[in-house]
Amino acid sequence: MRLRRLYLKGAAALAALAALLAIATVVRGDLGTTEGEIFATIAATFVAGSAAMAGIACLAQRSRFLGGAGILLASGAFLLWVEEIWADHDSDAYWKLLGLVLVWTLVTLVGTTSALMARTQRRLHLATLGCAAAAGLVVSGMILAENGDLWQLFAVLLILTLLGEILIPIVERASPAGEPSAERELGTLDGVSVVAVRLGGKRIVRIGERETPLEAAASVVLRRS
Repeated sequence: MRLRRLYLKGAAALAALAALLAIATVVRGDLGTTEGEIFATIAATFVAGSAAMAGIACLAQRSRFLGGAGILLASGAFLLWVEEIWADHDSDAYWKLLGLVLVWTLVTLVGTTSALMARTQRRLHLATLGCAAAAGLVVSGMILAENGDLWQLFAVLLILTLLGEILIPIVERASPAGEPSAERELGTLDGVSVVAVRLGGKRIVRIGERETPLEAAASVVLRRS
């Protein structure tokens, strides 16, 4: 929960900074080529920054593949797009590369954000990620072939992906495991509180952000080292 709050606060701060920079650019007066490049850089920073923060949060939750892919693609996409925005290359192959990197950055962003939201709805998360990956494959094929014949399939997959992103927090909130947990303090040990938590029937031991599942017959015993 703390990681998700950190991600949301970071995304909000990044959005606020982008808005302030955009306002400052508009207030300056005439909008020319340089101002357009500034706006494009702000947009690239927002997308890449959001993807990178979500990737870092996933790494902290031990989703190493998604987290690492999110950080790597976000960093690469930011560098490539900012370089293109200010250098203005005239190369079809380079634009295809930019398109592919952007597509898969967005796919990993869907995966990382849905993973952060889905504490119990893992199947819905995997289904959403699968639709996003399928949509990424379809649009990547269209970019490489310079052919938009599969746009309807892409649109369907995109709609399903967005549906999954919307449903995950709703279903999480509606499910018993997504309800606020009931806590009862059992005592203290060397200034550390020992708390019993009821969380949708799951048996876990939580130390900080780390969660360890317990078997049905297992118990937890605290001993002085």
